[in-house]
Amino acid sequence: MSEARVLGLVRRRREPGLKFEALRLFMHSPTGIAAIVILGIYVVLAAFGPYIAPYRPDQIDLAARILPPSPAHIMGTDEYGRDIFSRILYAIRLDLAIAFLSVTLGYALGVLIGLVSGYMGRITDNVAMRVMDILLAFPSILLAIAISIAIGQGFWTIVIAVTVVSLPGFARVSRSSVLSAKNELYVTAAVSIGASRAHIMLRHILPQTITPTIVLYALNLGNAILVAAGLSFLGVGIPPPTPELGAMVTEGLQFVVSGQWWVSVFPGLFIVFIVIAFNMLGDTIREVTDVTLRR
Repeated sequence: MSEARVLGLVRRRREPGLKFEALRLFMHSPTGIAAIVILGIYVVLAAFGPYIAPYRPDQIDLAARILPPSPAHIMGTDEYGRDIFSRILYAIRLDLAIAFLSVTLGYALGVLIGLVSGYMGRITDNVAMRVMDILLAFPSILLAIAISIAIGQGFWTIVIAVTVVSLPGFARVSRSSVLSAKNELYVTAAVSIGASRAHIMLRHILPQTITPTIVLYALNLGNAILVAAGLSFLGVGIPPPTPELGAMVTEGLQFVVSGQWWVSVFPGLFIVFIVIAFNMLGDTIREVTDVTLRR
């Protein structure tokens, strides 16, 4: 049996134990459990929002405008008499869809760029990393605003903007893992028996990029929510009257000074809690993987 096959078998025997150990540590982490519970509530609200919402999100009732929280409207109404709770339920669906879709695209493209540039090196690596450096030179929100202004408002505009914003981080972390893994003995053994570059990258090196990029994936989900909300807050994101958390905060700001705090505060709290939950999830995954790898 070749050295590459032997090393491959050893790695496969180790990995299940490490995965179960990481899962055990995660399930014993209060922070991780809290993050899962919070995110689970958000997912349930997003999935069943249309069935839970007591009103349509675009239902206007000028006779009920700017009403405080009450049994009829548990989070009050906005300036058009629209039920804030109902609009938040629909806004959660939209924001989660933007976050997961854009970060997943950024993850896939970023890992691919990092994998190819890190393994190929030379001109490919230099060109790819210089492009990533250019993207990293701009603050996330400014880059997203520039893209939104250039393309125009809309769902797919925000998806593209957040994808581009998240791309450099995934590419750099992935490349770093590739540079570390490609000099390992099992990769050298695979090269010595004539394995193709594609096989080596996909079979032997790509799995080594998963752990560090998964941590970044969770953290970027929170950032995606902030960027999407920020774009709508600034008027270059989701156009009205589509309910979006950042846009709802903007719409309610003018009423805060006059005491109608609920129009802006409730959507803002939903943004805060989901971002905190994603950050807690990312931090817990990082702590668990660090402990597992040290063992």
